[in-house]
Amino acid sequence: LAFQLFRELGLNDLVLHLNSVGCPSCRPIYRQKLLDFFADKKESLCDDCRERLEKNPLRVLDCKADGEKMMNMGVPLITEHLCESCQSHFQQVQQYLQAVGIPFVKDPRLVRGLDYYTNTAFEIMYAPLGAQSTVCGGGRYDGLIAEVGGPSTPGIGFAVGMERLLLTLKEQGLLTVPVGVPPIFIVALGEAARAKAFVLQQALRARQIAAEIDLMGRSMKGQMKAANKAGAGYTVIIGEEELARQEVQVRNMTTKEQIAVPMNELVTYMESNRRDD
Repeated sequence: LAFQLFRELGLNDLVLHLNSVGCPSCRPIYRQKLLDFFADKKESLCDDCRERLEKNPLRVLDCKADGEKMMNMGVPLITEHLCESCQSHFQQVQQYLQAVGIPFVKDPRLVRGLDYYTNTAFEIMYAPLGAQSTVCGGGRYDGLIAEVGGPSTPGIGFAVGMERLLLTLKEQGLLTVPVGVPPIFIVALGEAARAKAFVLQQALRARQIAAEIDLMGRSMKGQMKAANKAGAGYTVIIGEEELARQEVQVRNMTTKEQIAVPMNELVTYMESNRRDD
């Protein structure tokens, strides 16, 4: 689901990092293996990892400072200590990913510090972002609902880093809104006008035109000040008279020219003016 989302956005060169964190049956055994392994190596760990070792040994593996060093030390891998059911599940996940052409790498350092995670843990990365390359992360949460007092219920989920997603889109030339183009500010007077302003704002945004509306109930003077502060290229003014005539007043904030435009033609009018800009 996550990978398909990024595909539909047009993104390329993403890599899925995949691991299994086992289940409540095999994970405690692996934790003990880690504790035994690091018993005589604590001094080689950073301060954060020594603390993690006491609280949640799995978190030691994703240490940004010493993670690679631990791999070279021969630290036990969780995929080598999965129970039969978890091993089968992990293999099946990989088979299905291969079947639909999703590129992935097995990443033994990819772990989670929360006990409600089961089996699959994953991150989707875009390497050119460097240290901030993880665009999305998630996994299977079969223990989550029970942990918060509900019935035992399987679950999955993921979270997307919005800033990293935007950076990835920008790196690949996929941001459709021109950078630096001034937004449109819709000035609305009265409750009915505010409702119409919201509808027009959504219609403009659907056509990739940046549009803002007043959210603080300010006067017309206050809204015009807000439009200036936002660097608006145009203001669209809606009052009682405009509602009655089903039109808006469009003011060019640079030339100060103002014309009446039918409400149902506003998006087309702004698209043609944006092309001229």
